[in-house]
Amino acid sequence: MARTTKTLGFSVPPKVLKEVESLARKERRTKSELFREMVRVYQRFRLQRDRDEVRWVNNLIQEAQAEQARSPMTVEEMLAESDRLSRAAAKHAKKLGLKTDLRSATRLIHEHRKARRSA
Repeated sequence: MARTTKTLGFSVPPKVLKEVESLARKERRTKSELFREMVRVYQRFRLQRDRDEVRWVNNLIQEAQAEQARSPMTVEEMLAESDRLSRAAAKHAKKLGLKTDLRSATRLIHEHRKARRSA
């Protein structure tokens, strides 16, 4: 009969090992059972975090739409706001040592997208 599990080897600091062993003893579980439970909990955490992030973005969009409906911006106001945001972004980029020319910005965008795809 084929084995239904695989062995996983990794290192942890001695303090973490003691905590895991202690927790496993207290819960009368093996370290493997404890690890599997930690993975399941982490997966639920990530799912909830992603849902919260989507909810936050959607709320932000709704707030912006409601504000625009209450007090529509003129074209001049939108251009002024765009200019203000561009200056603020350039200032922040300068603090971070980033170049703000179009070529550098395009390169950063492509690097970020590539990193997200490979993650």
